[in-house]
Amino acid sequence: MEEMKPVVFKLDNENYGVDINLVQGIEKEQQIVRVPNTVNYIKGIINLRGEIIPVYDLRAKFGLPQSSREERQYIIVRVKSSKIALEVDGVKEIHDVDEKDLFNVPPIVISDDTRYLQKVIKSEDTLIVLINVDYLLSDEELEKIDEMVKQ
Repeated sequence: MEEMKPVVFKLDNENYGVDINLVQGIEKEQQIVRVPNTVNYIKGIINLRGEIIPVYDLRAKFGLPQSSREERQYIIVRVKSSKIALEVDGVKEIHDVDEKDLFNVPPIVISDDTRYLQKVIKSEDTLIVLINVDYLLSDEELEKIDEMVKQ
């Protein structure tokens, strides 16, 4: 197995990770321009160094309440042919994962709505849920994002 190095981030009190090979950058607070009539977890778009990138609200996707935290961070990831900015509460670290600490997601939690759950990493006294960003959006949602960015 190739070495796994996720970028670990927080949402509420939980730890999640995304494969560092898919990460294009990590950004601080950005001005978000709202775009009407999009799915509720697309918060809007940002202009990042001349590139228009949709902002994906992981809290909304995961059914978490909105945070009162003012400061957010954005993990820019490549999803198939598009880039999206994952809005997170904060980036913690780039984590080295030992193969013995990597587990499959229990089958009972896998459904069409949670197919983005890739693996679970056991790290000291906590668990990190690894997200496969290719499955966060359906093909139809990706097409809509592509259209939104091209306008």
